[in-house]
Amino acid sequence: MNKEGIVKRIEQLAIPLLASEGLDLVDIELKKEGQGLVLRFFIDREGGIDLDTCAKANELLGDMLDEIDLISSSFMLEVCSPGIERRLKKLEDFQKYIGQKIFAKTSIKIEGRKQFTGVLKEAGEIITIDCDDLIVDIPYREICKAHLVVDFDF
Repeated sequence: MNKEGIVKRIEQLAIPLLASEGLDLVDIELKKEGQGLVLRFFIDREGGIDLDTCAKANELLGDMLDEIDLISSSFMLEVCSPGIERRLKKLEDFQKYIGQKIFAKTSIKIEGRKQFTGVLKEAGEIITIDCDDLIVDIPYREICKAHLVVDFDF
């Protein structure tokens, strides 16, 4: 099974496991870092998470991963918060953060560019971003990377 297939299978098993603890799976990364492999889970829940929550989720996910044994080489398991500039992957993520400032990168050029930062106005099959200088309609399927943007205006 390739890397994407492994991550997809782990995601399918992790979502209901985490949901049983009142947690949402925001994202999963499986990547080489330094000399080793890291499997990183980003989790959240209404009101946020703390270190104890991450530790409990780490234990649950570790047990699940030991059972299914999908990753043949050794790896480090990390469970963490998505942070204040959390990723937006699923359509529901975009819908939840309408009115917030986001960054989006597209797989194709739209209006002559591939990167957009602005206020998320609409989220459906088309993601609408107000980029100050223009309103951009981006097909959701063309977004390859997106996250919230926090302004620290003092």
